Amino acid sequence: MKTKVAVAGAALWALAWVGMAHAQGPGAPPHDRAFGPGFGHGRLAEELSLSDEQKSQLEALRGRQQETLKPLAEAARQAHETFRTALEADGADATAVGQAALAMHAAEKKLRAAHDAAFEEMKAILTPEQRDKLEKMQEGRRGARGPHGPGGLGPLP
Repeated sequence: MKTKVAVAGAALWALAWVGMAHAQGPGAPPHDRAFGPGFGHGRLAEELSLSDEQKSQLEALRGRQQETLKPLAEAARQAHETFRTALEADGADATAVGQAALAMHAAEKKLRAAHDAAFEEMKAILTPEQRDKLEKMQEGRRGARGPHGPGGLGPLP
């Protein structure tokens, strides 16, 4: 009985991850949308008053980060799909659902760690004043939309 309750709890927790991942869109780290189609052209770049040199550095960084984040995002997407399939199967097996939930969590954890590292790299390009402004913007958005909701600005501290 305890195992079924634990698996059900894991399944509910995992569903929250599925919803969050789908709200962000496939393979898109939250800060990509905040910066727009390119770091140098989005509204956040404008709000932070990025220099042309910073914009160029961020665009180059974005390209490198996509190489790292894209396969991790795809693995997380596939793990979500596997979980959903196990959960929605007729006569769903609690063990299979639990294992899929754990695999999904591991994939999300890996993606989040890579995203956090990428966000730190991005912040290193900013001036101290720009980082302060970004942090204040993050705090305001967390209260309004949650830590990583639509257009979220990156990881929690």
